[in-house]
Formats: sequence, C-alpha cells, structure tokens
Amino acid sequence: MALVMEAFDEDKVKVPFGTKHLDAAMCFPASATDVHTAVILTHGAGGDMNFKHLVSLAHALASNGFLCFRFTCKGLNLAYKVKAYRAVWDFLKSLQKFTIKHIFVGGRSMGCRAAAALARQLSDDSQDAVQGVICLSFPLHPPAQTHAHLQRSEDLRGLPEHLPVLCVSGTEDNMCDRVLFEGTVEEMKAKVEVFWLKGGSHGLAVKGSMAGEPWNRVNIAFPGAVSRVRVHFSSTTGASVKVLLVENEVVLKLLRSELLQTEVRVLYELLYVLNNSSRGNKTFKGLKQVEQCINRLKNMKLDVALQDLTELCPNRFQRELSIKAGECDVPSQPMLEWLCLKVLGAGQLMSCTLNRCSRAFILSKQHMKLEEFVILNMVITSMLSRLWVIFRGILVRLSALYQQLLELLREVANAQPMPFLKDFSLPADMAQFLGPSDAFLLTKKPARGQKQQPRREESSVKVKNQGEKRKVKEDLGVSIERGIGLDTDMKPFLKVFRDFTEGKSFPQKTHQADKRQKFKRRVREAPSFAAMATHLEEMITWCRSQKLEKEKCLLTFLLLKCQRLKCQEAAGYNVQRRLRTFRRQACWASSPQGSVPRACRSSARFHSRRSRFKCSTLRTGVKKKRVKRGRKRTESSVSGLSGDDQIDRSACEATSQTASCGGLDDIDDIFASVGL
Repeated sequence: MALVMEAFDEDKVKVPFGTKHLDAAMCFPASATDVHTAVILTHGAGGDMNFKHLVSLAHALASNGFLCFRFTCKGLNLAYKVKAYRAVWDFLKSLQKFTIKHIFVGGRSMGCRAAAALARQLSDDSQDAVQGVICLSFPLHPPAQTHAHLQRSEDLRGLPEHLPVLCVSGTEDNMCDRVLFEGTVEEMKAKVEVFWLKGGSHGLAVKGSMAGEPWNRVNIAFPGAVSRVRVHFSSTTGASVKVLLVENEVVLKLLRSELLQTEVRVLYELLYVLNNSSRGNKTFKGLKQVEQCINRLKNMKLDVALQDLTELCPNRFQRELSIKAGECDVPSQPMLEWLCLKVLGAGQLMSCTLNRCSRAFILSKQHMKLEEFVILNMVITSMLSRLWVIFRGILVRLSALYQQLLELLREVANAQPMPFLKDFSLPADMAQFLGPSDAFLLTKKPARGQKQQPRREESSVKVKNQGEKRKVKEDLGVSIERGIGLDTDMKPFLKVFRDFTEGKSFPQKTHQADKRQKFKRRVREAPSFAAMATHLEEMITWCRSQKLEKEKCLLTFLLLKCQRLKCQEAAGYNVQRRLRTFRRQACWASSPQGSVPRACRSSARFHSRRSRFKCSTLRTGVKKKRVKRGRKRTESSVSGLSGDDQIDRSACEATSQTASCGGLDDIDDIFASVGL
C-alpha cells in the first residue's frame, strides 16, 4: 500500500538577528502536541528558503513527526551566514511551544558549509548541541577549480567522531568532484554516509529525465493488475462510493462544459491574430504559456480516466443490492492509486495555469495603460478572467474528488491490499500537496464588505426590465439585490469611444506629453539665455496652436524675462545662477502641475486674477452699455465749454498719464511689478 503523508502545519516566523530579522518557515506535525527533534535547513548562495528541494524535504520530515525549520539568509560571506545560523539555533532552543532536545543542522550548497562550520563550533562547547549534519550538494570546489577543495572541506574534516554526517550529491556535479570528495570522506573523523545521484547536477537535477515525480507525467503508466476487486460492502462503503461518483460527475461536467470550450476557442483566435502582428509582444508570450497548460490538460486525458472510474464504480441499483448481499465489485487499489496520481497531476497543472493566467492578465493590463490596442486588450483581459474562474473551479472540485478517492482507497487497501506505488507517498490532501502559496485557492472567501451569509438553494430576485417587474428563480448561493437589468448605463464603457469623437484621442494626449518632455529636455540642456529664448518662442507658438492658454500666458511672461537676461548676458554679466533657476521655472510653466515655484507664484497669481477680471468684465457688459448711453447725453454739455478750458483739461490728462508711466520707465520696475 502507498504511504499516506500525515497532515502538518507551516508557520511563517521572524528570527531576530542583530538589528534585522530573518525570514523563516517552521513545519511541524498537525496532530502532535510536542516535538523533541528538529532539523534546521538553509539555502545556497543564490536562492532562498523556498528552494524546491528544501521545501519537499521539510514537508516530508514534518509529515513523519519532525519539526523542520528553514530560513533565508542572503549574502556570500560564509562567516556572516554562520552567525545567522547560530541566531536561528538559539531561537529554536528558546521555543516555548515545543520541547526541543535534539537538533540536526543542514543545508544546500553554501548552506551546508555554514551548517558544518556551526556544528564544528558548537561541538567544541558541548557534544549534545548538534546531533548530526545534512549536506545537500556540498560545494567542494568552484567549477573547474579543484585545487580549492582542501580549504572548503576544512570544516567537514574537523567534525568530531560522535557526529554523523549524511551527504547527497550528483555524479555530474561540477562543484564536487567524486574522486576528491571520496578522498575527503576518508580523511574525516566523523561517520559519513554518501548517496550519489546518478546523472545529477549541482541542483540535483537529472539531465534528460522526463519528470521528477510520477504525477508530473502526461501519460502515467497504467497498472497491469486487475481493475476491480470484490470486497465487503456495507452502507458506509456505499455512501463513500455515492459521494465519489457525485464529485466525479461534477469534474467531468466542468471539463466538458461548453463554456470552457468556447473560451479555449477564443484563446486560439487571439493567438492567431497576435501571431501575425505582435509575435514579440509579452502578452502574446503569456497567452502561449496558458495555451501550453490547456494543451497539456487535453493530452493528459483526465476526462477519459474519470469516465472509466464512473464505469468501474457500482451504480445506485447495484449498491442497493450489494448492501443486502454484503459484497460488491469496486475499483482495485492499483486503479485508485493511479487515479490519485492523475488527479494530483491535474491539480498541479491547474495551479500552474492559474498563475500563468494571472501573469498574462497583468501584462495585458500594463499594455492597456500605455493606451495602445485598447479594444484588443479588453478582450484579452476579460477572456483571461473567465478562464481563471473556470480553472479555479476545476481545482476546487479536484481537491474534493481527491479526498473521496483517498477515503475509498483506505477501505479497499484494508480489504484487498495490492500496492502499486512503492516509492511515492500520497499526500493527505490537495492543499498540502500544492503548498502554502497555492492552498488559498482552495478556500472561498466572502466578498469585501460583505458578511458570510447562510447558503440558500434558491432566491427570488426582482429584475427591472423595460419598466416591468418580474421574478426570476436563480441558484445564487447568497441573497443579492439587483437594481437594474437590461437598461444598464453604458456611459462609462463608451467614454473611450466618445473621447475619439471629441478630439481627446489617446495619440493626441501622448503627442502633447512627448512635446512637453522634449521641451523640458531642451530647456535643461540650454547653455545660454539666447538658446532659451529660441525654445520659448517655439513652445509659445505650439501652445497657441493647441489652445493651451494658461501655458502660453506663463511662457510669454518668461520670454520677456529671458529677453532682459539675454541682454545682461551679452553685456558680460555672470548669469549662470539665474539660468539654473530659470530652467526650473520654464519646466514648470510648460506643464503647470503641483506646487508653484517661488519665482513663478506672482505670474501664476497674475494669470488667475486676469482670468477672474475677464469673467467680471463679461458679467458687467450690460452696465458698460448703460454708461455709454450716459456719456452720449453729457457730450452736449461738455461741448459748451470754452476753448481754453478744453486745452487745460487735455493738458492735465496728458500730465497725469506721463506721471503714471514715469515711475515704471525702467524694465526692472516693470518685471518687479508682476513678480518676475
């Protein structure tokens, strides 16, 4: 019988390390109240604690009653990593939840060098500090530099006799020559056991292997044993078979649903369009990855295997008769284990598909933010959203189906043991198999802002349809309120198309932004006020053509100031400091957003006052007409004055005008009056 892994829990913890904290994960058996043996693992130079071999080893140890503590410590300094390892060891000894009496240290690549160095240090103080060392892919020497093996193996050769060591390395590891490592093992005082993985590299990957795990194969070898066996059949077994058939039928309906087939056809059509126009696009590559997962699901022929399960299990009439007879034919243990592998592989594939759908969705959304191919990206994102929902539903139902398969497998294995899997342990549930990062996909959470409500089979919902009210029976799960039906407001959806008709198209906005950025770049690179004046004149002309009144007004003020400073620059004065300040003012004036520079506040205030003055002038237009009529009436009386009085009046007016302009005859005073 295949071994079934026990359930375990995994907690994320923070280990204090000086002024910092180390990220760590602690796996422990779920049913155990206390654990006495712990294993510490860490990664190599370029990874983290989520390296697949460390995660699988931690899960295997936790499911067999051990506590496994793995942590992340970035850096290439061995001494720094040893100090971090010591901090983790102290933290583990101080745990109050468990009574840790025995600790094994280990790691992968550089991590096992740090573990060996720590074990050597702790063993000098106490023999019971460390119970053993685990070395995965020990880096005996750098690639093609075998002369450094003596220096790197110093900590291994210095381990005491009472400390056992387990080493796992690949025969094709370019950082651990087999002859040199076996010579190092002979020189060690400690007891060493070495396991050589044939054809394995430094990452313990076997070159040319189709799949590392039996569930990760497209075509899993079909068992050669019988497909059915006769076992004792009770009402409990009949209930298990009934629930199994129900879950199996739900998965088959999802896999064969017309909705899924339609979305897959839409995906193929989009790939055909993008293949001819945007082959190098990142969104196209993301959709190709989604297509690979869908094609792999088809090649697995999961629906055929589940259909065979339906035919092998007894139907309702056969179950009723078998309960009376006490015996019935059910799927054999090899058949059930084979189906468990198929379901596990499909669950892992669904998890991978969901991740790829999310990645492709993000890429398409980023492309949409660039305001290019808006309609096409809307179709892609909506299609990916629907695919994500469908595949998540399949994953949830596969998890429920796997639980029922395990329950029936236990009963059949006790009655007619015929083990098929000997080197693989079936996990306790799908969440444990997928890992903590993907286990949240199996739980359904209520929507944000909503409280969990009891499930209802049917709810009556009022739908507004063309001024008439009618009741529709819907299987909603939770009660909802729907305000509108077919008369949905389409204004937000059609705003994009309205912008094109109003002259607010995306290319025009992009052109304006590019023009402003180009002007800012020229302003920052302008070496003198003469060049600055040329750029300002070009920008003012462009703003006038684009009807940007505010920018044109601000830049016109700056052009006047630039002309004055241009004359000072030609006279030989040093104006470099003013040039740097002027650059900031010109950049802000081209796109007046955010806080106003100090030198531009008066001009901006003047522009706002001018706008308000224009508005007040329009509002008082009627009053001006009335005043004009009054002037016409008084012209007759004014004409009756003597000629000398008229000459004196005109002279006084000329004198007053000259006096008012005499104080502002200097250009500096004129600019100071408006704050420039």
